[in-house]
Amino acid sequence: MIGLALLLFAAGARADSAIVLEPETDHVDITTTFAGTDVRIFGAMDVAADLIIKITGPAQEVTLSREVQHGPFWIGGGKASVSGAPSLVYLYATKPIASLLPAAERTRYGLELEGTALRIEPQAGGISEDRWRRAFFRLKERERRYIEDDRAIRITRNRLVVSDISLPAEVEFGTYRIEALLVRDGKVIGRDAAQFVVRQVGFGRWVWRVAHRHPWLFGVACTLSAMLIGFTLNAATHRRH
Repeated sequence: MIGLALLLFAAGARADSAIVLEPETDHVDITTTFAGTDVRIFGAMDVAADLIIKITGPAQEVTLSREVQHGPFWIGGGKASVSGAPSLVYLYATKPIASLLPAAERTRYGLELEGTALRIEPQAGGISEDRWRRAFFRLKERERRYIEDDRAIRITRNRLVVSDISLPAEVEFGTYRIEALLVRDGKVIGRDAAQFVVRQVGFGRWVWRVAHRHPWLFGVACTLSAMLIGFTLNAATHRRH
């Protein structure tokens, strides 16, 4: 209730924006036991209208591969690298987005999943960039990382907004951006933006930092640790005999 009251106050102070949106937290901590979580969004609107909320995760690099069956065997049929694509894209709305805005406006505000900007570099297999692009979006939609949901926003009394962002267990670290668009009669009449950070904490964070900042040292340490564990187990086995 305090969060909603503050939002109402902010909405009054920023009347020109027509919509104010804030996540319940500015960070999500990832530990070794993290199994996914929801981040709740609160908002307040000055006018009765439809609402679109776009959530985008940090960019990631993905390698796509294709396998082809020859008789009883499966062999590599092509490979491509994808970069610059958001790790997650959620399009929430009070109605299907295509019914709220014309195509030109949807393109302008990046409200089409398969219109998401990315770079594809085919590496082998002679498969066209367009086919790799379609395969990438099919994969993301099947994993529920790129979704459009017109039932994910709850509006009370035509003014108070609540929605939940579901973060999967294998979530990308970095900044998650939230953009709210207030829509009426096929036009955007108000905008607001917010963000939160997904970060790793505890021992896992230390391991991640060492592995990325000092990969050679990390590799040597892992090798020596494995050798030490093997030597200890071998010695313990011989003592029992």
